[in-house]
Amino acid sequence: MADETIVIKGGRRGNNAPTERLSYPREEVFYNNTDYVMFEFWRYKPPFAANSKGGGLTTVTGKDGKKKSKAAAGQTALSIYNNSNLDLETSGLPSIVMYMPEDIGAEYGATWGGKGLTNNQADILKLSGSAFNGSGLSGFGQAAQALGNFMQRSSALVADGIVQAVNGAPGSGGSNVGMNDVLGGVGGVILNPNTELMFSGFDLRGFGLSFKMAPRNKKEAEVIRDIITTFKRASLPGLGAAPALGGLFDGDTTAEENENRNFIDIPNLCTVRFMHGPKDHPYLTKYKPLAITSVKVNYTPDGQFATYDDGSPVATTMQLAFTENKLVFSNEITYGGASY
Repeated sequence: MADETIVIKGGRRGNNAPTERLSYPREEVFYNNTDYVMFEFWRYKPPFAANSKGGGLTTVTGKDGKKKSKAAAGQTALSIYNNSNLDLETSGLPSIVMYMPEDIGAEYGATWGGKGLTNNQADILKLSGSAFNGSGLSGFGQAAQALGNFMQRSSALVADGIVQAVNGAPGSGGSNVGMNDVLGGVGGVILNPNTELMFSGFDLRGFGLSFKMAPRNKKEAEVIRDIITTFKRASLPGLGAAPALGGLFDGDTTAEENENRNFIDIPNLCTVRFMHGPKDHPYLTKYKPLAITSVKVNYTPDGQFATYDDGSPVATTMQLAFTENKLVFSNEITYGGASY
C-alpha cells in the first residue's frame, strides 16, 4: 500500500504574525459605552541601557569644576524611575481585544514586620538619631542620656561577655547560647524585646485573567488560534539575537535575523488596559507594562475532547498571569478617574 499524502489546507503558516487586530468575539462591535480588555505587545527596553531614557539624568559641571549627574529638566524622582516605560517600541505582534472576563480585581500591599530591639540597641539608635537630626544642645543632652543608660546596664554587658565565652569555648560543639539563655538561666529574667512595627518594603503587583473561547465558525476558530499563538510568542524568549553593547555587536535584537547562539532575546512586555469605549475604564485599575509570566491553554475545558470537522476545538480556555515591571507608589494613585 502506497504512503498516503495528507494535504492540510487553510490557516496561517510560518513566522509572520497577522497585521490586523485580533478580537474575540470576532464580530464584536465596541461602542463608546462598551467595556472590554485590550492587550498590546512591546519590545523589552533595558532600563539602564545607554540609549534608554531610564536614567533621566544629565551631566553638569559644578562650581568646583567637577562633573556630576543631576535630574534632567522637568524630571522628578518618580519620572526618572518610570522613564524606561516611555516610547515603547512595538513588537510586531498584533494587538488583541477580548471580552471582560470574570474575577477582575487588584491587590495592593506592603511588607511590615515586628523588629525586636534590646534597650541597649534602642539607646544606640536614639543616640544616632540625635546626631543625625542635629538638634543642638537638646539633641546633645538626649544623646548623653542615651549613652549613660547604655553604660549603666552592666548586667547586660556582662551577660553578653558570657555568651561570647560559652559559644567560643573549646568543646562547645557549636552550641548557640543567646543573651536570654544566660539571663534566664542565671538571673531569672530576659531582655525586654521592645518590639516595634517596621516597614521593610513592597512587591511588584501581579494578577491573572482567564478566558473561555468557543468558535461560532471557521474564521473565529482561526482567530482564537492566532490569539493563543500571539500570547505564546510574546511570553517566550527568542534565540539568535545579539545585544547592542558599545558597538561590539550589530545592535540588531531581532531573533529571526540573527544567528548568534550565545544570547537569547528577553520576552516582550504587554500592556493590559481595561477599557470603557475608547478610554481607560474610570473605575478599574490601570497597570504599567507587564511581563507575561504564564500562559496556560486547556483544549478540554468541559472535561471531554471535542472538535469540529476541521479539527478546531469546540471550546478552549486560556489562563494568563502577569507581573508589573515597575513598582507603584502612593503619589501615582489619583482621585476621580482611571488610576493605578
